[in-house]
Amino acid sequence: MMLHLTHRRAFAALIVGVGVGCVHGQEKDPERLKLKVGMTRTEDSNFSRLPDDKAVADQVNSQTVDVNVALPVGQQRFELDASLANNQHQTLKQLDFLGRSYLAAWRWSLTPSLLGVLSSKRTESLNDAGDSLNPNLRNKNVTNLDNLALGYLLGGPWRLLADYSKGTSTNEQALLGISDVRYESYTAGISYSPTSGSSLSYGHRVDSGTNTNPITGVGGYSNIGDVVLVTYALNDSTTLKARLAYLEQHFSLVPKYDFNGVSGAVDATWRITTKTSLVGGWQRDITSFQTLDSSYAQTDTFSLAPNWQATPTLSLGLMFKQSVRDALGNPNGTTSARQDRTNDTTITLQWQPRRYVNLRASVSQANRTSTVADQDYNARAVSLSAQFIY
Repeated sequence: MMLHLTHRRAFAALIVGVGVGCVHGQEKDPERLKLKVGMTRTEDSNFSRLPDDKAVADQVNSQTVDVNVALPVGQQRFELDASLANNQHQTLKQLDFLGRSYLAAWRWSLTPSLLGVLSSKRTESLNDAGDSLNPNLRNKNVTNLDNLALGYLLGGPWRLLADYSKGTSTNEQALLGISDVRYESYTAGISYSPTSGSSLSYGHRVDSGTNTNPITGVGGYSNIGDVVLVTYALNDSTTLKARLAYLEQHFSLVPKYDFNGVSGAVDATWRITTKTSLVGGWQRDITSFQTLDSSYAQTDTFSLAPNWQATPTLSLGLMFKQSVRDALGNPNGTTSARQDRTNDTTITLQWQPRRYVNLRASVSQANRTSTVADQDYNARAVSLSAQFIY
């Protein structure tokens, strides 16, 4: 049985924790009030990404409403981003879902050198049906995160960063693995930005908390990690980014599933002409992936995304991703031989016929092959959406 770990989402923040957006004094002030209304219709040949003989096609109609408020008060700024998302399924009606999410933030500045962000975030979303003990029931996830981020300008290109987070993740139904999580984390780092567009950052993060497992019950876990982020602007048209991180994950009740390893990424953005651009890269992640003969997985992803801005209001983009996931570890003395290969290709056309109207159409094809029986799938999705901005 596969045990997917919910709290990996929390620890994934290590990757971006060093780049905390607490230098809001350098940001362009946003509009004080913005309203977005969106509608999307998606036809998916295999909505739950099941083996071909179990695939169920579905049509999903989605409506979203987003309200963004920004109130500058002296050197402070108060922001609120609240949203409603309503998803209605034609076939899998039990997955109908209304999500309420928000992000409230207070961006403050005590002195020209000491800046910070105090924020509270709530997100409601649906878990993947394949991760639930009963895949036929809707399984809503609610995540709450309170965060305090600090930045201290040392002078010149140097900046100190600190971050404290406290959060919870709960689910309507039990998951195959870790279900409900309560955690807190601490991050400390330093950033160096010698020129515009280039920077070097380092951060150390420590997580600890409790989780619920349907087999072992309530237990504790801890994560520690170090990450280095590099951004280098070769010239006005080419930018390179790199990430290197070391992670350790420990479980109090099931130490045989402990793991550690190195992850990283390299990507490049090339603005070929005023109308064409290309983004490409490689990424390696390590995450908990618990089966009877594996404790974690290593996933390598290669991506390529060319884009053509045909006119100021019309663009055409292609995204291709190929991922290879290897199950690793041997908690029971048996080395796993599982390997999953996933290919995702998406073509997207975007058109802005009016200043306040965005139209989008996309076609995607996804497939997975696995060395484990009954894990292959194929899926095709067509999506049409419209967004109105006021």
